[in-house]
Amino acid sequence: MNWQVGLYVAAVLIPLAAFAIEVLFIRQLKRLNAYVATGAIALSFVLSLAGFIEYYLVEASGVFAEHHAATAEAAGEEHADAGGHEAAGEAVHGPHAWAASYDWVVLDGVGKGAEGSRPAALSFPLGVRIDNLSAIMFLMVTFIATLIHVYSMGYMHDDARYPRFFAYLSLFCFSMLGLVASANVFMIFIFWELVGVCSYLLIGFWYEEKANCDAANKAFIVNRVGDVGMLIGLGILWTQLGTFNINDLNTGLRAPDGSFHQSASSGEGVVEYRPAAADGEPAAPVRIPTWLLTVAGLGIFAGCCGKSAQFPLHVWLPDAMAGPTPVSALIHAATMVAAGVYLVGRFFPLFTPDALLVIAYTGGITLFIAATIAVVQTDYKKVLAYSTVSQLGFMMLALGVGGRAAGLFHLITHAFFKALLFLGAGSVYHSVHTYDMPALGGLSRKMPITAGTMLVGTLAICGVPFFSGFYSKDAILAAALARVALSPGHFLLFVLPALGATITAFYMFRMWLLTFAGEPRGFAAPAEARAVHDTLDEEHELAREDEAHGHGAGHDDLNPVAHAHESGPIMTRPLIALAACSIFVGWTVWLGLPIGTPVLEQMLAYGEPAGVINGHWAHGLALLSSLAIAATGIGLGFLYYAPPGLPYFVPLRLSPAAAARRFHGLYTLFRNKWYFDEIYRVALVQPCLGLARFCGRLDRFLIDGVVNGLAALTAQLSRFDGFFDRVGVDGLVNLVGQVTYLLGDRGRMLQTGKLRNYLMFLAAALVGLFATVFAWVST
Repeated sequence: MNWQVGLYVAAVLIPLAAFAIEVLFIRQLKRLNAYVATGAIALSFVLSLAGFIEYYLVEASGVFAEHHAATAEAAGEEHADAGGHEAAGEAVHGPHAWAASYDWVVLDGVGKGAEGSRPAALSFPLGVRIDNLSAIMFLMVTFIATLIHVYSMGYMHDDARYPRFFAYLSLFCFSMLGLVASANVFMIFIFWELVGVCSYLLIGFWYEEKANCDAANKAFIVNRVGDVGMLIGLGILWTQLGTFNINDLNTGLRAPDGSFHQSASSGEGVVEYRPAAADGEPAAPVRIPTWLLTVAGLGIFAGCCGKSAQFPLHVWLPDAMAGPTPVSALIHAATMVAAGVYLVGRFFPLFTPDALLVIAYTGGITLFIAATIAVVQTDYKKVLAYSTVSQLGFMMLALGVGGRAAGLFHLITHAFFKALLFLGAGSVYHSVHTYDMPALGGLSRKMPITAGTMLVGTLAICGVPFFSGFYSKDAILAAALARVALSPGHFLLFVLPALGATITAFYMFRMWLLTFAGEPRGFAAPAEARAVHDTLDEEHELAREDEAHGHGAGHDDLNPVAHAHESGPIMTRPLIALAACSIFVGWTVWLGLPIGTPVLEQMLAYGEPAGVINGHWAHGLALLSSLAIAATGIGLGFLYYAPPGLPYFVPLRLSPAAAARRFHGLYTLFRNKWYFDEIYRVALVQPCLGLARFCGRLDRFLIDGVVNGLAALTAQLSRFDGFFDRVGVDGLVNLVGQVTYLLGDRGRMLQTGKLRNYLMFLAAALVGLFATVFAWVST
């Protein structure tokens, strides 16, 4: 193991060590647990930063230049005939990487070798692989997690389980970092499940309330549904290809031009896996049907759908808001939901064109459905939750259309501005103790730092130029345009993200204007005043039910803004840092830093599938589309929700209540979240509960009845046997003994010890004997 790999191994293990210390010495450390956890993740960030600098600015600088030049030359020479589009010609040698592994478990004769032969052994190594993607993810996860830890020290200060909270955070960070560093599928699945366990613990952290427990159970169960598919996919790869090494899988399936390995002898519909040469001898190829590889890819994607809350497994993520707000920021930005997108990017070369098309449409459906639901939410934390689901859909769509760099770049930019928005929401709640947007307003004057930083996050997610989200969304739209140009029949792959981005800009500015602009409204505001800022009056009443754990005592229930105040520096400084990142991370596109899209496009590990065209030609049209989308969404937000004090910005005002009444059917559909929970309850939950109740009755009345009947019969037989033993066997034995005893007792009466009595008995016996003999002789 070289020292660079050691940096990253230490960065993974330090949070685990912190977790062990915090758990073992929780009573001794008490509130010092927060400093242990924060110091550990901060140290992991420092190590990740050192590794990042070493990787990009020293070790890989020459690799970047050569790879970029070679790819640019290839792209300049190859143009598609249709519309002058550039063909994807990225080589498949993979980026520079540091790797180390140790065989943990070795199984003899397991897996599949050449032409169906069995290999000598299949190993399950503990492996670490650091390439450009994992180095970037390490930096992003540790940086955002460090800021969330610092923020949590202020936000969770009064919580009774303050030490336990930070112990869970340390375990969560260890799990995510371990997943990113893993070099093989075996380790990824272990850390994948650990991430799920940690999310369960943190979502249900305030377990005294049933809703929080239900949310944790829902997240855990829905993710297990996806994991079943993932196990199927991994099982196919294992049994067919005989390896769990991600790099071997990716490089062994793809040719240098990005297409799948095939040969004339294998025929159509068969892909060849060509293992890396061992001991200088090339290994024989292993053939796998294309349809089976598609099934394996879709199985892996099913697991990613669960973790990244994609349709139809998206229903758990909004309920995850039951956990503390810092947990929401960690789950929605840097850890759990990022894991699914990261895994699709990591396994990208395994996905066939059919699998990628499914991924693209799944992402498109998810982003549109979640965006429409967010439009009618009155809880600003729920708005952000559905926004996360929608943005994850953008990433999946980008990966599905072949824009791997665009999807992963949006994963990075989204992590910063979504963490900012969630922590800003926590700052608002910490001050006003309600999530009800219609009851707020005017907070920008009392919480200027929170309002300003959340405005930065809002502009970034809306895709406004010069903010990070603009560059990544522009890249996604360009990739979608390129895909539609290749296959015009799939025009929805551009329409859905364009429409979703417009809706995103609308509901995000709706949230910001309702929360920070205008005058405070309060819960007792007249219906006419509320209708200016909200859709329907009943939304205001519905949202009042969402009071979170342990806050609100001593505050004005009718006017929560009256006692509002800016959060302390320990909470606002992370907001400022994230706001800066929400602007400047996107600028790496211009500065040419490795984190930006152009270098990601050139330096991601493996080529795009054959037939997926390069989207650079579409950036101009995508740029115009991005500008129009952001302007339309923000403009509609101002038309409907701008406060009365901005007449010069908003010459025309529209009524949200009138729109909701006019489109009451759509409003009801969106308000009820497209009835997914109800459909699942009727189609899945209730049948499962009914089956469980039936099985319970079957167990109680049939199985337990048979068992209990046999037990009762055995007991009756035992009682009869006992009775027979006592009365029959023991009675006969006791009778013989008693008769013998009585005879002996009576016979003892003859033993008087007096000679005259014995002589009398002897004389009587002789008389009797003579009488008997005489009678017998006479007869």
